[in-house]
Amino acid sequence: MSKGETGITVSYENADGTGTVTADRLLMSVGRRPVTKGFGLENLNLEWTERRCIKVDEHLQSSVPGVYVCGDLNGVSLLAHTAVREAEVAVHHIIGKEDTMSYRAIPGVVYTNPEIAGVGMSEEALQAAGISYRAVKLPMAYSGRFVAENEGVNGVCKVLTAEDGTVLGAHMLGNPASELIVLAGMAIEDGKTIEDWKRYVFPHPTVGEIFREL
Repeated sequence: MSKGETGITVSYENADGTGTVTADRLLMSVGRRPVTKGFGLENLNLEWTERRCIKVDEHLQSSVPGVYVCGDLNGVSLLAHTAVREAEVAVHHIIGKEDTMSYRAIPGVVYTNPEIAGVGMSEEALQAAGISYRAVKLPMAYSGRFVAENEGVNGVCKVLTAEDGTVLGAHMLGNPASELIVLAGMAIEDGKTIEDWKRYVFPHPTVGEIFREL
């Protein structure tokens, strides 16, 4: 990364090779870490990960029976909406209701304008795992309502599927990606195919019906 008279230039490397991007501003998000000190956790015989997070099972229970860990402290998905679902699973296990935590379709959103959202696996993750996939893309401008509400600004909707059409991941650029990504997350969690969207009746005009047109 370098800063010059024309802006900030960032060099990158991905599966397609290397390149550079120049912009006026750069947003750096360096992450966060859970707070583990000051709560007496050292007095419990908890099993920790190498990254100093507490190991949990599919019910969010730690290695100490009766001790459940939800949210950032288990280090799986440091997102508020993940923590809420984890807490539900933990409570259900405590009261004897069958439920398990799944991280297969946790949506992530960048609340910029336009919004960016993704859920499930990325192309890089699929390539690293050696999983065959197909990428299906449509410009967000395919939706007339999107064009009208975003003053002609375009975006993209990309869905990654297995060879049999099962939805593995989805990524969107354009408003309201934070709302629409839920449709893809539900398909991933329930093992739906891209063709299943075509069986559903989407209201028209909506931006979400772009999934039906993929």
